[in-house]
Amino acid sequence: MSKVRLVVIGPVPPPVHGVAVSTALVLANRRLNATFAVEHLDTSDPRPLRFVGRWDLENIRLALVSVVRLTRALGGSPGLVYLPLSQNIPGFLRDALFIHVARLRGWKVAGHLRGSEFRELYAHQNRLVRSLIKASLIRLSSVAVMGESLQWVFNGLVDPERITVVSNGTPDQGVAPFEEEEPMGLFISGLRARKGVIEAFDAALEVLEEEPTARFVFAGEAAEPALYEQLERRARRHPERMRLLDVVTGEERRRLFLAASYLVFPPVEPEGHPRVVIEGLGAGLPVIATDRGAIAESVMDGECGYVLADPDPTLLAERMLRLVRDVELRRRMALAARQRFEEHFTQEAADERLALWLEDVQRSPL
Repeated sequence: MSKVRLVVIGPVPPPVHGVAVSTALVLANRRLNATFAVEHLDTSDPRPLRFVGRWDLENIRLALVSVVRLTRALGGSPGLVYLPLSQNIPGFLRDALFIHVARLRGWKVAGHLRGSEFRELYAHQNRLVRSLIKASLIRLSSVAVMGESLQWVFNGLVDPERITVVSNGTPDQGVAPFEEEEPMGLFISGLRARKGVIEAFDAALEVLEEEPTARFVFAGEAAEPALYEQLERRARRHPERMRLLDVVTGEERRRLFLAASYLVFPPVEPEGHPRVVIEGLGAGLPVIATDRGAIAESVMDGECGYVLADPDPTLLAERMLRLVRDVELRRRMALAARQRFEEHFTQEAADERLALWLEDVQRSPL
């Protein structure tokens, strides 16, 4: 008996960003490949991340080419389309075309929202665009969000019975060896204001005033050049204690996690289920973060790290200093972080969640 076709829409690295990494992991999902005949419609844009979601001629061209390619791919017996939903209007207008083309061809569409800004996007549109968004969402067979706390995003837009939770996992990269002396704090994400890099940097400088033997590494794409130059100037005050790195991937990224003692990731703006947080848990790192998206569902405050309401540099520094000064606290949280990862956020567990959802969608009525 032939397998049902599954068309996975989405970008893959490079450049490296959350949706691209997630798409690559979906394509590698063994259970999905055992159940479905998996195909990939690549929507990658090789340009830097600042071009994502912009109205420009290249984005329009790429969108139209992708819609044409999808139309051609949907011949034969109808199957299932997996679509990560965009959270900007140019991207969602393309997604709406994907949804309507697929449904006109008799295919089911499963939409996966990997962030938490969609409701705000919807709220800021005029009546015509809102109507288009609702008309597109109503044609989805099912929609998944990244955490229980994010189901509200689709209240009034999608029937509750068509909303499910499918959170992230991440490949196991090993556990950081416990280091009692000179613990290193790690920030690894885009070096952007919305990711809390300014607050994390301010907090690190406060820590160094109290504990000059502490160490910090900040790694990520310098998406905001003026901000990066500012951080670089400030880091020169502690050349032996603060390092700024560009994007790190693969083995270099793994080595950074294994060299760290704790992870700092205090986003200012909304998030989904940041993979960097569960990478930190997997490496056995206590995580200091802010309550954005599904972070508080991953990091148990006071057990495997700290979750703050907002990225206040003084509060961040206070939590860092607790970990720097209290070896047993850091050891206990490190063990709890790894346990949390093993119980909930391995890539195998995430693959199972995704596959079970898509199998249920495929079995459900059109």
